[in-house]
Amino acid sequence: MRKKLTIVNVDGIVVEDPENLRKLIRDFAAIKGLKLFVHGEGTMASMVAEKWGITIRQTSDGRDIIDDRVMDLVTMVYGGLVNKRLVAIMQWRGLNAVGLTGVDLNLVTSNKVPIKPVNVGRVGTVRRVNSTMLIKLLEEDVVPVIAPITHDGKGNLLNGDVKMFAYEIARTLTIAYDVTIINVLAQEDGVLTNGDDPHTVIPMLRRAQYKAMCESGEINPVAYPNINNAFSAIDHGVREVVLINATHFSDLKGGTHIK
Repeated sequence: MRKKLTIVNVDGIVVEDPENLRKLIRDFAAIKGLKLFVHGEGTMASMVAEKWGITIRQTSDGRDIIDDRVMDLVTMVYGGLVNKRLVAIMQWRGLNAVGLTGVDLNLVTSNKVPIKPVNVGRVGTVRRVNSTMLIKLLEEDVVPVIAPITHDGKGNLLNGDVKMFAYEIARTLTIAYDVTIINVLAQEDGVLTNGDDPHTVIPMLRRAQYKAMCESGEINPVAYPNINNAFSAIDHGVREVVLINATHFSDLKGGTHIK
């Protein structure tokens, strides 16, 4: 029987709230079996940028443009301060955690996003995950805590998308483990049939049901990317994906379970 691995993927806004963060790590520590934690960006980089007089420009569709100065800032804030703060709380909770980025141990290499049609700067899409090294860490009961800073293999740092980072890592590790992904959301309670009513969470979502609900307009299109990524992960061997609000993380019976 294969070992279970839980990959927890957390919105950056969640990890920037000290009270919620401590509760989250407490509940994360209680998860049985092997664990891996991926955390994203929130608002802290924007606040530091403002203090330093750095302007984070955006594309017309709202994506941040990661120029050289912003890349330096993101690396310092998320690869440094936020990552080490998480590790410190995990150590307090008895976890043998290690803070990493995709650059460390050559964990994740990426391709720079093409300049056309929009130049978003130093942003990367995952090319390869070093599953061998991650498995070595996990088998030593180490808890990797990974920020989505990556590199192109030619000495250049790139910023990664946290959700895709977690999914690519999960897909790679299905060769060795029975993998569950838990996406911890800052706002939503899961997949809702009514975005204004948190009580309309869909508890279980399967592919045929999802297709029918999309055709009938029951699911807000804003949720499509998360759900499509989840089903793609299932296709690549992930056992289950859970979309759940940070406040309900301790009760994984809540949220939306995708199989």
